Amino acid sequence: MKPLAAVLAVILAFAAPVRAAEVVGVSEAPIALEASNGELVRLPRAASTVFVADPEIADVQVKSPRLIYVFGKKPGETTIYAVDENEQVLLSRRISVTHNVTKLRSALRDMLPDARIDVRSVDGSVVLSGDASNATEVEDARKLARKLVKDDESLVNRIAVTAPNQVQLRVRVAEVSRDILKNLGFNWDAVISAGNFAIGLATGNPVLAAAGGLLTRNNGTNSLFGNFSSNKVDINGVVDALNTEGLISVLAEPNLTAVSGQAATFLAGGEFPILVPDSDGRVTVTFKQFGVSLAFTPTLINDNNISLKVNPEVSQLSSVGAVQINGFIIPALTTRRAQTTVELGSGQSFVIAGLIQNNTTHDVSKTPGLGEIPVLGALFRSDKFKRNESELVIIVTPYIVRPVSAPMLAAPTDGLVPPSDSDRILYGRSHGTRATSGPSGPVGGDGQGLIGAAGYVLD
Repeated sequence: MKPLAAVLAVILAFAAPVRAAEVVGVSEAPIALEASNGELVRLPRAASTVFVADPEIADVQVKSPRLIYVFGKKPGETTIYAVDENEQVLLSRRISVTHNVTKLRSALRDMLPDARIDVRSVDGSVVLSGDASNATEVEDARKLARKLVKDDESLVNRIAVTAPNQVQLRVRVAEVSRDILKNLGFNWDAVISAGNFAIGLATGNPVLAAAGGLLTRNNGTNSLFGNFSSNKVDINGVVDALNTEGLISVLAEPNLTAVSGQAATFLAGGEFPILVPDSDGRVTVTFKQFGVSLAFTPTLINDNNISLKVNPEVSQLSSVGAVQINGFIIPALTTRRAQTTVELGSGQSFVIAGLIQNNTTHDVSKTPGLGEIPVLGALFRSDKFKRNESELVIIVTPYIVRPVSAPMLAAPTDGLVPPSDSDRILYGRSHGTRATSGPSGPVGGDGQGLIGAAGYVLD
């Protein structure tokens, strides 16, 4: 019976089902590490083998059979396993490696003590959140956090700026132009006849004496005319004298508002067409801007200081340097521009001056020989003097904008009503007014203010 029992035991052993491979689960509580930092893990028993699934994310150092050191290398997730000599699992846990945000938090507290900025590491990205008083603090925090990530896409900036982040720029462009014109000339027309012969002299502009002693001239100057005639002599003389002065002032006051770090532009002028021929003989039209233009980019440094990049330009059409294409005259542009970057407080102003243009023209025309005679030669010369002077001054004043609610603002049309028949006929009024409801006007520091809403006055 014993041999039969042994055979049956062997048969039952082979007939029993094969056990499935054992899958070792991973603990839910991960080992949280920061890059370049580590943690000691003590095992319940001595381990014979310790390994990490992805050694590029984390690695281990075995200090003793029961003590291992786990350290993070770069952000990511992996797993760690430790087994003993009997292949019993001693440790199976996830490892979560994040950026070294502890060091970044400490640097932000030291550099920006007044800002409330929090740092988190999420899926390989660094997320900044919280509040800052101005855009400069936000930029400083971004530069510090940028060192922890490989590119800008891995940095998420959700810091809110609590202080105003808009700047209004008031620009006053003043140009004064002065023209001086002086013209002095002597014009002669003399004829002497003797028998069948005649000899004459004519200088300067033509002199035409019409019937009745009237003088016909088109040179636009003031003239003094004299005439002597006899049977054989006819002398006409005209003295041209002109002295004019003109003064022109141009003023533009553009106001622009832009977000900190963003550019804004302004143009008060127009556009003129330019003909551009191509190689096929076709002509296209493009337009060129001219007038008073302004481009500026503000950056808020703190609650009261602004870094401002300003580029004002004043241009006008000119016939000097004009180009003629296919019978069309394209004018040139006289341009004065400036570009500068300054730092100043809200409400402070700076001036761009010294843009002075001075053009002087002096023309002398004379009769050869006679015009060279001392003293008397002045009677045979014409002198024309012209001076154009212009000066451009640009005054720039930035203001930090603090927005208010809509009911605090008034429009020019608030309270405006059409005039009644009695207003139009009896009093000649073109409009009527009425009191408008709304909040009271602004209140000063002493508690005194306006009664009723503040706004525009129609007179």
